[in-house]
Amino acid sequence: MEREKAPKVNLAAFKISREVLRTVPAELLLKHLVVPFDLQDGRLSLAMDDPEDASVVDKVRLVCGYECDLFHAPKESILDCLKLCLPELAAAGHVKEFQIEEGPAGRDGLPREVDIVKAADKLFEMAVSQGASDIHIEPQEHNVFVRFRIDGILTTIHKFPKSVQAPVTARIKVLSNMDITEKRLPQDGQFSGVVMEKNIDFRVSTLPGKYGEKVVIRVLDKSSFALELSQLGFEPTVQSMFETLIQKPQGLLLVTGPTGSGKTTTLYSVLNRLRSPLKNVITLEDPIEYELLAGRSNESGITQVQINPKIGMTFAAGLRSSLRQDPDIIMVGEVRDKETAEIAMKASLTGHLVLSTLHTNDALGTLLRLRDMGIESYLITSTVIGVLAQRLVRVICPACREPYRVPQKALKHLFPGAENQSKEAALYRAKGCEKCHFTGYHGRMGIFELLVMTEDLKQLIHSKSSLDGSEDAVCRAVLKTLRESGLDLVRQGVTTVEEVFRTTAE
Repeated sequence: MEREKAPKVNLAAFKISREVLRTVPAELLLKHLVVPFDLQDGRLSLAMDDPEDASVVDKVRLVCGYECDLFHAPKESILDCLKLCLPELAAAGHVKEFQIEEGPAGRDGLPREVDIVKAADKLFEMAVSQGASDIHIEPQEHNVFVRFRIDGILTTIHKFPKSVQAPVTARIKVLSNMDITEKRLPQDGQFSGVVMEKNIDFRVSTLPGKYGEKVVIRVLDKSSFALELSQLGFEPTVQSMFETLIQKPQGLLLVTGPTGSGKTTTLYSVLNRLRSPLKNVITLEDPIEYELLAGRSNESGITQVQINPKIGMTFAAGLRSSLRQDPDIIMVGEVRDKETAEIAMKASLTGHLVLSTLHTNDALGTLLRLRDMGIESYLITSTVIGVLAQRLVRVICPACREPYRVPQKALKHLFPGAENQSKEAALYRAKGCEKCHFTGYHGRMGIFELLVMTEDLKQLIHSKSSLDGSEDAVCRAVLKTLRESGLDLVRQGVTTVEEVFRTTAE
């Protein structure tokens, strides 16, 4: 904006409130001679000595999250106003100390006063401290609700007044390099930061709704992916067989389950086990969620590739190019179509170990899905070495769990063969306490169903039969179903019957 077009303002005529002044850090005010003097309808009025300096306006907008109306004021008038409003400023013109006073807080710790920057930062801090995987900011007619997905379940955390909706959304958009003026179309973005001494990636998605834009933020703690296979919760028998499969020099190993079931974490754990300077590992990911060599500057052998369909860098295209890079192990983030599946299978035929994921309900359903994609039976049987289906079940809070007695009739229904036990047996249920935010659960653990490609199963696939789960060949190929794996944890007092039935289907 040209200076002559910016209206002039007499700052002496305004009594600037502390809330308005707090929207921009003191250091930025003095460095660029900027004074915020009014805030109306989500727009911040700025007095500037040089209102045509667009870079300064962008910095202010980045920090405060508001759209800005520019006004011109003389340099002397701005300095007088700053000295009057900020007694911490020294005569030399630099900030000795600047502290924003906190407003009265609610029970959840969020400030009641409209301090957008601090409110957003507090949300991020609360999400990380409570182990939330997603933050949902949902505008309704009269309020804006904030919900966290903790251990796979959405929980309402806070209720903002409607007036906070626009600035909070704008703040998050600015952090994510989104267009804050576009409110009619969905947008995606991301940003990173250090929260509670953890390196966190935030993936942001906006969606226009009836009462405004809904914002969902995926919270990715990079340190949480660095797991060993032994930390995932495998049964000894299943873990032993799974480790045998991942040591094979070639073949296709698939990990399956719905979104949020921990498939990516499992694949990263496998790569952590297999990585070596003697091997060439290539991953194709959308997005790259964890840097496998982070903090290991003296190691090599892993190349992580970001998929970008907008420029033609699809999983299929990346997979074709990877085969010309002399790989030993290839990880494909997801098999989404027949083309990607066929290339992955042909890669495993030519001496490569290929790891990937697929969205199906169970291990057997993965083979059916490949067949439905149009993959020939001979390709399935000659390439697939195993399928791991998994779910995440919530773990009972150890601080408040309580035992209860189960009648023998119910026990026999849950655990066949239980008639040899006593008439009643003790299981545990979730009670709820402050430690688990009265949910009764704290943390999650994996349950697994591993299918190994046996000769009998190959013959069944070649015969193009229905692959009914009751077939003897299928029963022998699947070590233990998801439901059975979950009920084993119930018997051990780790989780509840309700949780297992919620996450598995028969």
